Amino acid sequence: MANVLIVNFPAEGHVNPTLGITKAFVDRGDNVHYITTGKFKDRLEGVGATVHLHEDLLRTASIDPGSPSGLLSFLKIHLRTSLYILEVVKELAKSIQFDFVYYDTFCAGELVRDYLNIPGVASSASFLFGEEHLDILPMHPDSGVPLKMDKECVDLLAEIKETYGVSPRHVSQFMSNRAELTVVYTSRYFQPESDRYGDDYLFIGPSFPKRLDKKHDFPLEKLKGKKVIYISMGTVLDKTAEFFNLCIDAFSCFEGIVVIAAGERADFSHLKDVPENFIIAPYVPQLEVLKETDVFITHGGMNSVNESIHFQVPMVVVPHDKDQPMIAGRLAELNAGYPIFKDKLDANTLRHAADQVLNNSRYKENIQKIDESFQNSMEMNEALKRIDQYAAQKANR
Repeated sequence: MANVLIVNFPAEGHVNPTLGITKAFVDRGDNVHYITTGKFKDRLEGVGATVHLHEDLLRTASIDPGSPSGLLSFLKIHLRTSLYILEVVKELAKSIQFDFVYYDTFCAGELVRDYLNIPGVASSASFLFGEEHLDILPMHPDSGVPLKMDKECVDLLAEIKETYGVSPRHVSQFMSNRAELTVVYTSRYFQPESDRYGDDYLFIGPSFPKRLDKKHDFPLEKLKGKKVIYISMGTVLDKTAEFFNLCIDAFSCFEGIVVIAAGERADFSHLKDVPENFIIAPYVPQLEVLKETDVFITHGGMNSVNESIHFQVPMVVVPHDKDQPMIAGRLAELNAGYPIFKDKLDANTLRHAADQVLNNSRYKENIQKIDESFQNSMEMNEALKRIDQYAAQKANR
């Protein structure tokens, strides 16, 4: 029985992929302590973790990592969240000797590992990147978006160092935490250039344990027996009203139901008149809706893409930033998705893309191939065995 500490970035696309392995740790008898925000408390307790909360800076944030000011705000979220996490870790460490820390590539993982001086295992919620591709990440010095830290950032970094004795290699570490052993929630088939990655990368595929989430009143019954287009641009991007209005223009005559997940911060006052065949809601139970969906129009975040593949729903991908263009490109390469990049996006191209995916069977067939590769990924028990071996090896050094 191990004492497992899990730290993560408090966003859907980072927490949801860890639910399966969290449950696997718990089911074999480990004590799992998961540091996160209140938004994820119920679903993590639902798989057996003991949850420790910190303030949620992300839920109400306006994030535009493509601009210097937006990037600076995003960095401050990482810095403050890392301080919150380290504060919780400090208190827990007074009474718990952790055997290893399991951490996301985003946020405070390496800082926590170094502070506790225990083995660390990385958790990759998206594709792996070679060093030559890391410059696509915001905060990387070669990303093309200039980042000039202000006094507040400098002071926060100094507080981390002075209080906890740890520092990042570079601020880009907050989006690229590393470890000697990394768990990846995809398959070698789907991962681009997977032959570059050796046995220290465990491709376990995604898993979808039953979630204990908030109750909802979404009218799922309206989707039964209908053609369904589901549209979601993720949970952390703002300024989506313009895109949703474009969707109204594209699909107002669609002979079926169009579902739009508008997000918790949506301002419906900027939307056009909503056609009768549309359902637009701040919250949409995505897994339940995907079961009824024929085409998923998505930003291409890895969590949403994996969920779509799991339910064998072909996609139209409108990528924004970070890893999303890479994911869109891989889906196109495998003929499992139709990418539209922002400079080509209008109502006509979106309608055409959805028609192609709806009416060309190759998209469905190739989504099924990726799903099969997920099912043939490393067994969870084997992954846990590898983690145990690694943690024991590191502890004995």
